Amino acid sequence: MSSFKIASLLFRTLSKPIANALKQQAKSHEIFRSLCINVAQVAHRTEMNWKMKVLGYKQEKIRPLNDARAIDAGANFLGEAFIFSVAVSLIFAEQIRSRNQARRRRDTVDDRLEDLEEQVSKYRQDIDQLEQERKLLRDEIDGLAGETATLSEMLMKVMDRGMKPPVRVDQKTVDQFLDGKDVSLTQSKR
Repeated sequence: MSSFKIASLLFRTLSKPIANALKQQAKSHEIFRSLCINVAQVAHRTEMNWKMKVLGYKQEKIRPLNDARAIDAGANFLGEAFIFSVAVSLIFAEQIRSRNQARRRRDTVDDRLEDLEEQVSKYRQDIDQLEQERKLLRDEIDGLAGETATLSEMLMKVMDRGMKPPVRVDQKTVDQFLDGKDVSLTQSKR
């Protein structure tokens, strides 16, 4: 940024000697001299018309400038126009540069925002997956808790009966027992 400002200051400084060189060329070259005379006469007529209309000067015929004054006025006008055009072009260049810089910043922010949105989306998917896994684990824990309660009840019933000799149990008896029916067990014979 500072390099651009230094360059613009350099161009403005260099434009003044160039404008002075243009003024000198206007006095020595015939084509340039006629251009300066024409520019000066147009500028003089425009200025006088404005003075008569806007400032209320008395309407009178506008006399043209003599050649020497016209050359000086035209050369000054062209020199100032050159300096002005350099200044305007530097302003436009600064505007374009600042717009490009703002656009680059916006693009960077947009890219960062897209990255963050992608990360948030990924994190949401991870959270959903973890929630599903937690639900499966909770269901498994609940199932194990139910089995533990059933085994605990069976153990309590066995302990209530005391330490009796071993009994033979078939699958039908186990199923009835698990269904909560009271079953009588027969002692096995040795």
